[in-house]
Amino acid sequence: MRRRELSGQSLVEVAISLPVILLLALGVTDLGRAFYYREAVTNSTRQALRVAVSPAQQTTADAVCAGTGGATAVTVTSSIPAGSASIATITNNAALESSNNGAAAGSVISGATVRVTFHCLAGVAVTNATSNGAGPLNAGSDSVTVSITYNLSVITPLLWPVTGASFPITVSSYQRSEY
Repeated sequence: MRRRELSGQSLVEVAISLPVILLLALGVTDLGRAFYYREAVTNSTRQALRVAVSPAQQTTADAVCAGTGGATAVTVTSSIPAGSASIATITNNAALESSNNGAAAGSVISGATVRVTFHCLAGVAVTNATSNGAGPLNAGSDSVTVSITYNLSVITPLLWPVTGASFPITVSSYQRSEY
């Protein structure tokens, strides 16, 4: 008789605890995904910056700066993997850094936005020789800034009121140009 009264107890316990366990599992999954994509964006930003400051990109920087007046900063925006032809080499190298198949189209951060800021002076890129020696935010600086933003979609519906259906992961880095 006693066994018959307790036969539904396990089912009730599972029904009460299962939503909590699933929410925790999905939350941990979202946290792991966020970390993975943050690392992918960071590595892609570093690679894009390495390419952007290389001497091979001086012609790209000069082309971006053409037609500008005094000391100014010019930002070119593109998407991964394709995008703006003026910074295609930089963008493709960023995409390859996070690619899972060795092609730019296989980038795990496909759809991310890349912003490359060159500093210009009288229509040409500021170089080591023409720099004013100021910091990277100064228009007369010879630094290049790369910023990549990727919108990560959240898979846990109960987190949407807190984070929204997606949230941006943005990494910026700057370095002096090598030309």
